[in-house]
Amino acid sequence: MIVKTLLKGAKTDEEYRNKLKSRCKADILLCFAGAAAIIAALFAMMRMETMHAGFVCGLFSGTGAVIIVMGIKEYIKAKKLLRDEKRLRAERLKESDERNSLIMQKTMYLTGYIMLGLCYVTMLISVFFNMTVFWCIWAVTILYCLLLAVIKKYYEKNL
Repeated sequence: MIVKTLLKGAKTDEEYRNKLKSRCKADILLCFAGAAAIIAALFAMMRMETMHAGFVCGLFSGTGAVIIVMGIKEYIKAKKLLRDEKRLRAERLKESDERNSLIMQKTMYLTGYIMLGLCYVTMLISVFFNMTVFWCIWAVTILYCLLLAVIKKYYEKNL
């Protein structure tokens, strides 16, 4: 979904075809990222000797497998679209629909601010129990705010 959101906005079928080719490359990178997560889980399984090792290895191998499956699914879907002109045009029109674009923009905007609020509440609670959790969430919050400012400046300059 994130790849689709970042690589959308084609006005012609040829532009959309190029976007699909870029998505295919991104899907291949996602598959490699999923494989890297599985490999990291296997290495962690060999090195970790705590009771959390099973959870951590399962988490990373499971998410890695899902990333690989979704990358392959999207890759196959894009390749099928590249072969069929009618479906390619229909999909381009569906994706370039302004209503869908506005819905996605508002969804991502609101989700970002809800996550920021949840991070703040988590910091308030964690300060009483574990400072490590507090500093991790604080770093995520600061990084989010910095990224938000940088990306906003980028779009103000380029749009």
